[in-house]
Amino acid sequence: MTTTDEPIGTTLVHQVGPRGRFTLRQSSGDVAIRGVEGGAIRVRSRDGRDLEELFKVEVGDGSVELRQIERLGIGLGMFSRREGGELTIEVPHGATVSIDTQSADVVASDLSGAKSFRSASGEVTLSRLAGAVEVETVSGEIEVDGQAPLELAARSVSGDLRVRVPTSRRLELATTSGDIRLDAELVGDGPFTIRSISGDATIVGRSGFRVEAESITGDLSSDLPSKRESIPGRKVLTVGRPGPTLTFRSVSGDFHVAAPRDAATLEIAPRGNAAREDGPIASAVPEVATEAAAPGPQDDVPAAPEPAEDARMEILRALERGDITVAEATDRLSKLDEVLR
Repeated sequence: MTTTDEPIGTTLVHQVGPRGRFTLRQSSGDVAIRGVEGGAIRVRSRDGRDLEELFKVEVGDGSVELRQIERLGIGLGMFSRREGGELTIEVPHGATVSIDTQSADVVASDLSGAKSFRSASGEVTLSRLAGAVEVETVSGEIEVDGQAPLELAARSVSGDLRVRVPTSRRLELATTSGDIRLDAELVGDGPFTIRSISGDATIVGRSGFRVEAESITGDLSSDLPSKRESIPGRKVLTVGRPGPTLTFRSVSGDFHVAAPRDAATLEIAPRGNAAREDGPIASAVPEVATEAAAPGPQDDVPAAPEPAEDARMEILRALERGDITVAEATDRLSKLDEVLR
């Protein structure tokens, strides 16, 4: 990759082929990127500023990279919003795209190649995407809406995650305190996982699936006919006929299955060769009755002793300090529960 030799001005056009690579590192501003036909990458500055005033521009055989220039030795995180660029970008549909920002809002559409988006406080809005997608924010919100199957990995600390796509073959959603809403049919072997500390998760039930939940104080509920049971260390909720398994791991977040407004009510598979006389098990009262009718070692578990609560709090404090990740905190809490059982 080499730096451009000629002045660029407010627009850059470079041929990369149908599966070229585009990389952007920008502190602030706004970024709008979409996939188009052809093999060229086009970058236009919407505010009339020369691209070379804002970025170090490098082009190569099949690639374009823009990195925002640091001013007066100040790092990327110290730029103010007015110093960022307002960019409109077109890339080939199948291009590999990597965008990393501090506070810039990102809007992306019509992309089918490998894609990754990272932002500290900017919002990320994705539409009409296909294939694999990775998204990560700290406080910015993530919204994904499309008509094609996705393999999605999305992480947030306090921002909310909203996903609406027809199907998902792989799903990894994680948040600390932000809420998650998922509207997608789970197909294939996954994995399908949702992790949170205190954020709640809602999934629209468009087909049968099974939820295995590990949570300290969080609840499971469903607007749709469902069957609820407990296995050692986990709560299980089956919605409709058995399908893919979704793993939900949380400290205090709740998990809820919402009824789709544009789909028929799901039926749950009967036990054995005959259906239950009292019909499908619905949320709330029937679930409580089911658990009461089949008491086991998981019922009426006494409160954990004080040392266990101290250990839990220490794990949560370590997460708050940033000493461990959300996944590490969830794993440690799960192992602590296993030791106490």
